[in-house]
This record gives sequence, C-alpha cells and structure tokens, in this order.
Amino acid sequence: MKQSFVRIFVILSLILSLASFILSLFALYLPNWKYIQLRSTYTPNVLSEDQTMDPLIRGELDKYISILYRRDETHSFGLTTHCIVGGECGQNYLPSFSETNYRLCHHINYHHQCIFSNLLIINNNTKCTCQTPSYAKIIHTFLILLISLEIFFFSINILRLSRQQCNTFCFNDSLLRLFSLLSLLTSFIFLIIILIQFNSNRLVEPLYLFDSMRQHYSRIQIYTFTKDLELIIQQIENSLDIHIGASYICILIVLALIIISFFTSVTVEMKISSTSSTLSMNDEDEKRTNSILIQPTLSERFVPSEQIRFVRQTKV
Repeated sequence: MKQSFVRIFVILSLILSLASFILSLFALYLPNWKYIQLRSTYTPNVLSEDQTMDPLIRGELDKYISILYRRDETHSFGLTTHCIVGGECGQNYLPSFSETNYRLCHHINYHHQCIFSNLLIINNNTKCTCQTPSYAKIIHTFLILLISLEIFFFSINILRLSRQQCNTFCFNDSLLRLFSLLSLLTSFIFLIIILIQFNSNRLVEPLYLFDSMRQHYSRIQIYTFTKDLELIIQQIENSLDIHIGASYICILIVLALIIISFFTSVTVEMKISSTSSTLSMNDEDEKRTNSILIQPTLSERFVPSEQIRFVRQTKV
C-alpha cells in the first residue's frame, strides 16, 4: 500500500479515537443511560382467586406507586444520577443496611431520601446508608479505564505519524502497531463488559425495594410473603417501559469506532519516508567526502631529510 494512503488511514484512526474519547466522556457524565416509566394502566392485581394480598405488602405497593414511581412518570438514570424527566434530579443511590437493621432502614421514605436528598437521617446514619448500585460502580470503573486506553491509542497514532518524518531515532512501527492492537482489544473487552453489566441490571433500581423485601422474608422463612412478592415483582416488571438513552447509544458507537480503528490503524504499516532516508544518505556522503578531504595527499606526506637530494648547480 502506498504510504500516502497509509498516512490517510492513520489520520482517520486519530479522528476516530478522538471521537471515541468524546463519546466516552458523554456516556460517563450524562444521566441518560436508560429511561423507565410505569404504565398508567398498571393496577395491583389479585394474586389468586382464593388468596388476597397481605395488607402490609399492599401498603408498601401503594406507597411505591404514590411516592417512588408514579404512573406515567419517566425516570432517567445515569451512572451517578437519577432524575425525573421534567422534575428534580438526585443521586443514583439505593439504601444499604445490614439484616439486623431491616425494620429501621427499609421503608419508602428512606429510599426516596437516598435519591433526592443530600441530608440523611442524622440519628441513624451509621446504620442506614446509601450506596451506588454495584453494576454502576463496575461500569464507571471500566469507563475510566476505557478513556485511559483511548488516550494511549491516540498517542500511539501520533507517534506513528511523526515517525514518517523521522531522521535520527525512530520507533519501530511493528512495536507501535502491537501496542495499538493490545489497546484496541482491551478496549473491546471493556466495552463488552460494560454492555453486559448494563443489560443484565436494567431493572435493579425500580425493583430494588420489593426484591430486598423478598430476600428478607425468605431469610426469616415467611414463604407466603416471599411468593406474594415474587408475583408482585413479576407484575411490576411487565408494566415497566424501558428505553435506552443517549449514553448507551454513545457506548454502541464507541464499539463500532473501535472496530473501524482496528482496520485503519493496526492493519497498515507506516514506513519512514524517502525524503528523510535521502537526507540521511546525503549526510553520510558528506561525512565520507569530508573524511577524504581531511586525509593528506601524497605530495603533502613527510619525507625524511636523508632522502632529500639537492640538484647541483654550476655557475655560468
């Protein structure tokens, strides 16, 4: 392949890596990974013909609908933010507490306070805490690593372009291509992990309240409550509309750009341009010429005095 086309390919990979870097920053900071809405048609159904819903569970469900996730209210989620579209924004936090503090910490008001209030309950803040969901922490960590790799890949391509006009010390292009390949493969793996984490945890936030209740009653072996909560979770899950947001789309675009960058950067070889090699050859020729000029000629060599013969002159 002509070096002019190789240079164009490497410049294209530079542009793609810069675009990937910007999109990754958008995905990191925008609160638009997903949108969740509880349908207006949702109504708590009777669990079975011969079994009514327990008043305790029914009370929690009514509070859930009236306080936390109202019908037709759209919630947007980022890695660190949780917003109501057209309303207030808060942190993407969930209540965190030990099993012994379940009755103290597990209620709708505390869940709402974790999201939309910076002031926690002062008396119970050592027992009831708020934490980011584990999947969001994992995605955040891998996104930071991905951005670092994108910066590294951008720097490698800059070195490859500068190498084309190299005169003295030049990096080996095969080594630079190897570094590019490793960074692209690692970035690809990180993106796959991010997508898997997101898709397998899309319903963590809206179902956390009832899922934690189900786990609690299962541990204390109240299986009737556990079965009721399993059915309620299934009903709510079927009544939620989930749409992907701009941040998720940015990650998909970054994945496509990384695949394209593989073909535009790693598969082409950047050689040192002929002008720089000609200059180096000219320098060598000039050095050789100078060395030849410095060497003494035969006439300038030293002759011993014993070998000097004077021509005899006669007077006229």
